[in-house]
Amino acid sequence: MKILLINPMNRGYYYRLGAVYPPLGLAYISAALKREGHNVRIVDMNVERFDYVNFDYMEYDLVGISTDTPRFPLARNIAQKVKEKGITVVLGGPHASAEVSDILKKGIADYVILGEGERAFPKLVEALENGERHPEIPGLAYLVGDTLKEYPKKFIENLDEIPFPDREGLNMTRYRNKFDGKPATSIITSRGCPFNCEFCSASQFMGFLWRKRSVPNVMAEVKLLVKKYGYGSLIFFDDNFTLDPKRVIEISEEILKNDLKISWWAFSRADELLEHEDMVEAMTKAGCKMLFIGFESASDTVLEEYNKKLRSSIAFDVVKLLKKYRIDVFASFILGALSDTRETIEKTIRFAKKLAKLGASIVQFSILTPYPGTRLFEKLRRVLITRDYEKYDGTHLVFKHPNFSPQELKSLFKKAYYYVYTTPKLLFKRGLPFLWKLLRIPDTTSIIEPQIESSEKLK
Repeated sequence: MKILLINPMNRGYYYRLGAVYPPLGLAYISAALKREGHNVRIVDMNVERFDYVNFDYMEYDLVGISTDTPRFPLARNIAQKVKEKGITVVLGGPHASAEVSDILKKGIADYVILGEGERAFPKLVEALENGERHPEIPGLAYLVGDTLKEYPKKFIENLDEIPFPDREGLNMTRYRNKFDGKPATSIITSRGCPFNCEFCSASQFMGFLWRKRSVPNVMAEVKLLVKKYGYGSLIFFDDNFTLDPKRVIEISEEILKNDLKISWWAFSRADELLEHEDMVEAMTKAGCKMLFIGFESASDTVLEEYNKKLRSSIAFDVVKLLKKYRIDVFASFILGALSDTRETIEKTIRFAKKLAKLGASIVQFSILTPYPGTRLFEKLRRVLITRDYEKYDGTHLVFKHPNFSPQELKSLFKKAYYYVYTTPKLLFKRGLPFLWKLLRIPDTTSIIEPQIESSEKLK
């Protein structure tokens, strides 16, 4: 079967500020399909021109589209154009899994893949080739008449069974990222997250059970990226790379044993680092230069609301530990918790600036956003201000907040960036152009009523 896989463009504010990496989710799907003998093309609209309105979809038997929440409006428009040509449409990604009923009942797609697609997608293609329109496949959903058929997803336990992402199907030269002065690309070595933070969909989308690839399997891909593709830096995009310290140490030792001389960064949790200094030492020896850590707030009440299972005071100890081993910190904070007040947000901003002075060279703020598929979305469903999902980008207040109007929170959001990045250390390192880009944040007032009164505190 001839299949087109589309990665819609991400127009979000943070995405425009940051680097663009290959869509590994679609690349994994492509690899699984090609292993079964199918003809697959991947289109990544972030790095190539693609006229989805006038494109000739008739040369394909099926079109798959990946979508998270901010990209859903574009994904929906693409799907509409494909369906106008009578071509089967399959939607996947976090937003598709979360809003499956609405997507199918509105006729946006013919099928939705729930969660991982490396097994469900090839099985669906096989069924369609055999003329079976309603196969009973785990992780697949569709309509039969007006009845929703949704077959529970089964997570892949042995991730080593999955072929490496189909990077040959992507024009890797279009991704011109650098980290530590070297060409950089991304890799994923585990899936799932046991922590279930209220604002995050990772646990729902990829499961509470953390599943890991074996060290030999990971190293085979690392060596491929370094020796075949010539990358000198890697970004481990696992939701939590450091959950298994022993495994991290083994990977670090293998990087050294193979004399790969790479730089890399990953996502981590503060408590995992403090409790395993031997892991931190091994990582820095193997080329780890930075870790992304979600500190979220200076208020322990807010952290409890987020279900972070951490206390704010841990942040300073973590930054000091990483500074000792010359590992930089990418510190992330979320403003606008239901328990947040002006005082707690200003405390968080001052807290972030102290971390920047101590050693965090990148500080990111975002506005609390209830993404479909999260527990937060279910809590706030009745007080959403807008369902314009392009605004679900971390820079807009999209629900009726008990303590802030959209304008008030946006003002504090901008203040946070200005206050932290005018620190001489960060201003010198990042420069005025970077600060100017940060402060050119789109306004919210064009999509939300001019004045919204605070509601009573939500329970």
